[in-house]
Amino acid sequence: MSKWTYIGGLCWLASGVLLLFQFVGNMMKENYSWKMLAIDDVVEAKYLSWIDKISVELAQQATQYIVSMPLYLLLLILGGIFLLLSVFYKGR
Repeated sequence: MSKWTYIGGLCWLASGVLLLFQFVGNMMKENYSWKMLAIDDVVEAKYLSWIDKISVELAQQATQYIVSMPLYLLLLILGGIFLLLSVFYKGR
C-alpha cells in the first residue's frame, strides 16, 4: 500500500468519526437537530477573508463552495481523490 492509500483511508476514517460524533452528540440532545459542520464554522471569518480578495470570480465561488460544504463530505471526496491517486501512482 502506498502513502496515497493511507492518506485516503485516513480521510475516510476521519469522515466516519466526524459523522459518528455528530450523530452521538445529537442523540444526547433533547431537541434532535442535525447541523452540518463546515470549515467556515470551525475557522473564524477573519481568517477566511482572503477568499473575497480572489480576483477570478469562478475561483472565488469554487473556494467559497469548498469552505462552506459539509466537512464530512469534503473528507470523503478528498479520500476518494487520494485513493484514485494511489491507483495511478502505485509503484511510486
